[in-house]
Amino acid sequence: MSYLRFGILLLTLLILSDSFSSVLAQSIYDFKRQGTNVGQQIMDPYTKNIKLTPKIRFRYLYGPINSDSQATRSTSTIIWDRFGLGQSVFKFKTSISGDMYDLENTSIDLSYTFGDTFGDEYTFTLGSSAVYSGKLTITSSESEIFNSSNVEGSGYFTVLGFEYGIFEILLGYQYIRYAFIELESESSSTNWGSVRNSRGLYVTGIGLAF
Repeated sequence: MSYLRFGILLLTLLILSDSFSSVLAQSIYDFKRQGTNVGQQIMDPYTKNIKLTPKIRFRYLYGPINSDSQATRSTSTIIWDRFGLGQSVFKFKTSISGDMYDLENTSIDLSYTFGDTFGDEYTFTLGSSAVYSGKLTITSSESEIFNSSNVEGSGYFTVLGFEYGIFEILLGYQYIRYAFIELESESSSTNWGSVRNSRGLYVTGIGLAF
């Protein structure tokens, strides 16, 4: 009879222990899920441990500087967990002292995203840019055309994101400096020299976060 009681007591303790572990694990899961928006929390069905799964983000940002200079910059980015890789295209067209400038450059962007810096629904991203290709065409007041595809440059950017479900509303600031060198004339051996400039602009965008 004592063996039967001991068996029933042991079985009861095992059941209560398993129930308590499940409740505790679920409580930790709910708490961590509310405390971060960088990744999703899942429970390993075998070890009962809480694991953080990386979050994937797709973002697109666009920013005009002003309508008079016709300068724009568009950025597409993919973020795996906190690390991002993207590409930006900067376009600029203007007239200075009768000379027409029409340029475009492309940069690669690397970034890092902080998840819960300002609260459960906000993210903050810091990043840097490196210009790797581009083209500049200058049409002088005498209708002579100069071209250059030899470009270099760098920059930085910040992005504040607000999550609403799987969607993100994005607001950022981007700064880029660049230099085109070895501008050559299409019709003569005349060289223009180099063109150096820098731009800063505010951008807005949308994103998806899974």
